Amino acid sequence: MEDEGNKLYYFNANGRAMIIRAILYYSKTKFDNILITKENWKIEKKSGKFQYEQLPMLEFEGKKYVQSHAIELFLGRTFKLYGKNNEEDYQINTLLDSFDDLFSVFKHVFDPITEEDKQHIEDYKRALLNKYEFFAESCEKKYISNGGKKYYLGDNFSLADIFLTCTFYYYADLMGIEKSLEEHAPKLSKVIENVKNNELKEFYDKAYFKESEY
Repeated sequence: MEDEGNKLYYFNANGRAMIIRAILYYSKTKFDNILITKENWKIEKKSGKFQYEQLPMLEFEGKKYVQSHAIELFLGRTFKLYGKNNEEDYQINTLLDSFDDLFSVFKHVFDPITEEDKQHIEDYKRALLNKYEFFAESCEKKYISNGGKKYYLGDNFSLADIFLTCTFYYYADLMGIEKSLEEHAPKLSKVIENVKNNELKEFYDKAYFKESEY
């Protein structure tokens, strides 16, 4: 796609921009990956440039887009990564919504703010691991019921594969449990490994923040 001055604004981290970056790299879209430090964000958020004073924000072909899931769906439709029918669209939507189920516990583990968070961090770690394993097992069952083919929804690569690859790899990287997915979702883990090394190879080579290197 021609460069229209596309820009993605987010912190110098994976977080809620990870899947958006992966879609843009997969689609070969030229864009400026603008990284904002937390210190600079205190100033930038009051500039009036960012709707809701939140990140990420995508400038795409002359328009501004906000809210991470809405951006993911917009790009998914733009690059024909959505499903072939309403059922597949529904499955993609449920996966995108599930990010917040994991993130609701994640923030207590990796960004503890209150004293209660700090005192119960080990409990939150166990809760996050349990959610990860449960989510892996649930996705494995759905993948098998979808036919257990090359991709999550069947023969066609979709936003579901981008989401699952990014999300599972990200949390495994964060928690140092790289073998957990293989244990709890052995068939789906092969799909994810294949996507990571092929469709999303450029993203992981150039734009993924390796958590162990922080």
